[in-house]
Amino acid sequence: MFFSKRTDLALEFAEENGAEGVTHSVCELYGTTVTETHLDGTAAERIGKPEGCYYTIYSDTLPDFKSEIYALSAVLRKVLPKGKCLAVGLGNPEITADSLGWRTAQGILATSQLDEIGQTGNGVGDISVIRTNVSSNSGIDSALQARLSAQGIGAEYILAVDSLACSSPKRLCSTIQISDTGICPGSGAGNPRKRLDKSTAGVPVIAVGVPTALEHRERGQCYTVTRRDLDSYIRRYSYVISSAVNRVLSPALSDDDFKVLKDFC
Repeated sequence: MFFSKRTDLALEFAEENGAEGVTHSVCELYGTTVTETHLDGTAAERIGKPEGCYYTIYSDTLPDFKSEIYALSAVLRKVLPKGKCLAVGLGNPEITADSLGWRTAQGILATSQLDEIGQTGNGVGDISVIRTNVSSNSGIDSALQARLSAQGIGAEYILAVDSLACSSPKRLCSTIQISDTGICPGSGAGNPRKRLDKSTAGVPVIAVGVPTALEHRERGQCYTVTRRDLDSYIRRYSYVISSAVNRVLSPALSDDDFKVLKDFC
């Protein structure tokens, strides 16, 4: 038995394919290790990943969830553009390993409706939230759903959340990747579709994901495997990501404000 090298993590790609054209910077932040990986055009072509910046948040031991929220918030403040945001939860809600995007979107506070009564601004962002479904359920490509929604509401950037795949068991359900290069919906489930990025959507696409599955081969067969307690990790990381997004995009609101507005908006 051996694990395959199929992965969505740029850091793993770089580790497996050499360092030419790849630059790394590493820092410790709130008890986690944050690695910034930049792929130039040469490296991107060699390893088959888009050129740009990728951040990974990782810890050998599962840190307090607040530490991950603070670390992710710091990265999001660095990479998120200004303006109207469309947050997109990608994936398939019927499959636990592919449900991270949906579960995360449930926790992100939509505020665009408040703009109509003049309640956005002054620390409250202009945020719309959708959850796309996989084409096998809807008959519509997820990237297309996101692009059309962004165009329809005049979003200035897209924040996409999806499940990813990794090649190293140690990174399974223990790593958050953030990139400014967009995403290919379905890649974590091994069924990639069209890319969702600036070239296809017309606006920047920031992608956030957690590897929830990996492949291994045994006796000529390929299997997708994950953790036995995956559901608890999906709950954890959907909370971590949605909390960080809320904090960064609407810093004027407290945790209590978010709870109240999620119930009554």
